[in-house]
Amino acid sequence: MKKTLLMITLMMSLCFNSFSQFHIDSFYVNKTEFLMYSVVQEFDSLSQDQLNIKIKNWAGTNFTNMKEVLVSETKEQLVFNYITESFYIKTLGMATYKNWYIRMVVQIKDNKIKISIYDDGNCFWPGSYSGGVSVPSVSARTYKFQDYFGKKGTCMKMYNGGLENVHNSCIKFSNNLINTIKNQTKVQSDF
Repeated sequence: MKKTLLMITLMMSLCFNSFSQFHIDSFYVNKTEFLMYSVVQEFDSLSQDQLNIKIKNWAGTNFTNMKEVLVSETKEQLVFNYITESFYIKTLGMATYKNWYIRMVVQIKDNKIKISIYDDGNCFWPGSYSGGVSVPSVSARTYKFQDYFGKKGTCMKMYNGGLENVHNSCIKFSNNLINTIKNQTKVQSDF
């Protein structure tokens, strides 16, 4: 009886996993621009300058070195280029994490921000040699996440969890910024 229940459970999980592949249309909001996530948030009575300061305060606590990640800055827009460690490839039950560049554009108006998160390509992956097999290095920004999706728009099972993880981390990161702005009571530009 236990063996039968185990077999039924195993078969059901295999069936579920084979049909729950992540689709490219669920991953990208705009495939041609590699836009993965976008959200607009309104705030009560916050000026463009106040929002700009709050976003920089958030970035200062969420990035090790904000000056390295802030790649463009105007009054209307802040652009951050950072590395995520949330993408992984699963083979033989083991996850291999691959670092990936993410570009986050925050557009700012009075009482409103728009957060757009883009796939900016892979980080440099060093080559390796093991068991007589040589794997060459991969230059940075050689691949985009779209390269992990097949012709029908679905990804292979080994990429599914990693791609879902990246997508969820983009949403979580954006929500973190929005919640931080909402919860900051006093804007300080200098001390």
